[in-house]
Amino acid sequence: MSDRLPDILSSSDLPVAELSSLCLDGELFRVGDFWSPVDLAEDRDQRARSLALLVPVRAIAERLTAAWIYGLAPEPQRHQFCVPRTARAYFPPSPRFGVREVVCDSEHIVRLGAGTVSRAHVRVAGLLVTRPLRTALDLARWPPPEFPEPAPLIATLLRLAGHPDATAARRACAADSLPFTHRALGHLEAAEAAMTALGEA
Repeated sequence: MSDRLPDILSSSDLPVAELSSLCLDGELFRVGDFWSPVDLAEDRDQRARSLALLVPVRAIAERLTAAWIYGLAPEPQRHQFCVPRTARAYFPPSPRFGVREVVCDSEHIVRLGAGTVSRAHVRVAGLLVTRPLRTALDLARWPPPEFPEPAPLIATLLRLAGHPDATAARRACAADSLPFTHRALGHLEAAEAAMTALGEA
């Protein structure tokens, strides 16, 4: 029998009181709605694995949830997911996450966090997450209330995507026939100004 703890622990592994006690003792830390041993780094794969246990396999983490997975924003109170319009996936209503239907091409998403996560050796296929450029565009179109001025976050996502400025994002924004393009272009301009101010453009 192995003494190694699974990567992600839940109340099905140990009672919540025990998990909380282990957290207070410095043996575990919170990862979303779950716990993880302290000898594992809290990285994007770990955050993605914790969310993959909450939602159906077709769910795509987007906007502020994707930024949290990438380690660029605090965990949102309510996670944001989307599904392709053709997915026909059912999501039970939850106060913990919201889901919307979108047009999302496969080149805009990446699968993160595949791995074994429990003592029962449950294999999680990982979680689909919007890529940093798509996440930046979505946040420019629909800025979350937690970030009324999303320019610094958008700038950081653009840099993570490997772009020195907002040119690629503006081009993608103009090519899409999605709503709030004017708002998005304004936020992208502010993000580019933030990148320039930091000497990154």
